[in-house]
Amino acid sequence: MIREFQVSPLVLLTSVLVLAAGELASGTGLYFVAMMAVAMISIGVTFNLLGGLRTFSGIIFTGFALRTIVISQFAKVLLYERADKNLEVPQLTISIYAVFFFSAMLGAFVFGNARLPLPKPWEPKTYGHAQRIYAVSCSVGLVAMIVWESYFNAFGTENRFDETRSAAQAFSPLLLFALVLAVNLQIKRTNGRHSFGWGVFVPWFVTMGFGLIDSVRTSILAPSIIYFATCYVNGYQFRKRHYIAAVSGIALFFMFVSPLEIYTRNFTRDLSLRERAQMALFVVSSFHSLSELNSAVLGRFEESSSANREGYYNNAALYTLSRLSEIRADSNLIASCANGSRYGLTAVKIDFSRMIPSFIDPKKERVGGENYLGHVAGTISDEDPITQIEFSAVADSYGGFGWWGVVLFPLFGFPLVYIINESMFGDISQPWSTVALGTSFLLFGGMNMGRLAQLVLRDPIFILLLSYLVVGITKMVYTKGSKRFLIDPEQNVES
Repeated sequence: MIREFQVSPLVLLTSVLVLAAGELASGTGLYFVAMMAVAMISIGVTFNLLGGLRTFSGIIFTGFALRTIVISQFAKVLLYERADKNLEVPQLTISIYAVFFFSAMLGAFVFGNARLPLPKPWEPKTYGHAQRIYAVSCSVGLVAMIVWESYFNAFGTENRFDETRSAAQAFSPLLLFALVLAVNLQIKRTNGRHSFGWGVFVPWFVTMGFGLIDSVRTSILAPSIIYFATCYVNGYQFRKRHYIAAVSGIALFFMFVSPLEIYTRNFTRDLSLRERAQMALFVVSSFHSLSELNSAVLGRFEESSSANREGYYNNAALYTLSRLSEIRADSNLIASCANGSRYGLTAVKIDFSRMIPSFIDPKKERVGGENYLGHVAGTISDEDPITQIEFSAVADSYGGFGWWGVVLFPLFGFPLVYIINESMFGDISQPWSTVALGTSFLLFGGMNMGRLAQLVLRDPIFILLLSYLVVGITKMVYTKGSKRFLIDPEQNVES
């Protein structure tokens, strides 16, 4: 049974009051604190309206709220820093945040429980069937991932386009599905005693390995996040060793992996897959101590922080934490559009063009709308055509359409994501639905307006078609012992 972890009104109000008191004590302006409180209360109410951590919608909204404002405001209090410092236009920024999340709360209240009669993915029903699906998914997904990576230089700079690349992109998510299915099988095969085994290790290690080679920290974290999410949605009881592993992994990531990847990406931008792997190994072996690595990264960060305006905290060493505080980047974009200039749907059209397969439109956009927004915000130089900086839908809606965008996009755009995904993947304990949840969580956490189409069109259709293809083909192959146990405990015969 999945726990909701909903927030009681008393806990919500007490938390916001304590946070407000901490910000006032650190010298933050009263207006900023008041608008922050409005945003935080709206977030808490929306979280409860969407069902907390029991539902698809509640989980992805939580990721968005954490990355945009929640983590940053609590971090500011813990660091005893003014929350309105290091923002370009602090009062305007926090006002937009308050209105945006208040509108998101209204949208969740009006549309949060709406559902559509949409098709659902085919899920495995028996142990034998699930084994066959795992073997196919892991093998095909591994090959597709290798092919897909060979078409890219570091940072996702594509260097050639054809039908093979499009096919690799379509089938590469099978590796994550294999991970989810392996965790599901391990939990049920051991009656809840274990959740990790060799079947889980292979897709987990391969996916994380490609993230390390590419110096993309989201890809490094993705398999671990999806592993814990799969355990959670299947009601797995975490033990002390799991919490120790999670805390140790987080500490290792922030202290070593993250600075290492930030440093490595400066040398792998234009290299092939093989060259990136060699360079990553060389950089790892070049540092003899953690302090040496952090000093090298900090030096590079301090050289560029004034130009890129990325740091939300006074200490430049907290560069990783700044990446989890999108209010800083949002403030840059809001400040650039505060004079009334609007770019409308320009960035959305760029992201929509990228969704079209290359064999249909060979002239489609190759770099996402984040690059365009970076130029608008002035955080990317005019000579840089590929760097992409994440801006959330809070700033993007304002930059595109002003205050109307700040009200209407969370009021209608967010519910559209909830309705489509809840209608298709409402039972998040099922393997394909867990994959959809993990994918949407990573995208929605840094969502801008251009990603709306990806979250309500491309990804759901991809997952649906992949489920039909893989599950349909493997059901044609008979395997003895398929009745050992069932993925769906409500079924008692092999389908």
